[in-house]
Amino acid sequence: MTASFLSQDEIDKLLSRLNSEVTDKRQGEEVARPQCSPPPVAAQTPAAPEREAPPQAMERVSFPELQEARVAGQNSLELFYDTPVTLTMELGSAEMKVREVLALQKSSVIKLDRLAGENVVLLVNGRVLASGEVVVINESFGFRVTAVGDAVRETAEKG
Repeated sequence: MTASFLSQDEIDKLLSRLNSEVTDKRQGEEVARPQCSPPPVAAQTPAAPEREAPPQAMERVSFPELQEARVAGQNSLELFYDTPVTLTMELGSAEMKVREVLALQKSSVIKLDRLAGENVVLLVNGRVLASGEVVVINESFGFRVTAVGDAVRETAEKG
């Protein structure tokens, strides 16, 4: 059930009256728009004249086959020997709410997810490389490597 407030005849009369008023205002214009049709889109946005691009000559390009090249006397890894990396020893981690972090003060204790005596993880630029133990050497902390490689990564990803 659709209710119509105006009949089709009434709508047509209103449109023709509106169109005649618009036509009266634009007496100087050459083109009169037809009744009941929206203005064409092209009239609203003037189109830029299309220019055809001149034909361009195309050639097939061929490149020589790439050959493996080695620097004489240097292993490829030697190029990176002086590149600095960041080492991080991860004792453990904990999840806290912002409210708990803001409440931290001197002598607060944060419980980590690892047990005392459990191996520590060595990260190189954020990636797991090894696991080991924390040691004390002349009043400084140190790290003794106990495992390196894929086994450590798999264990770290599981935990």
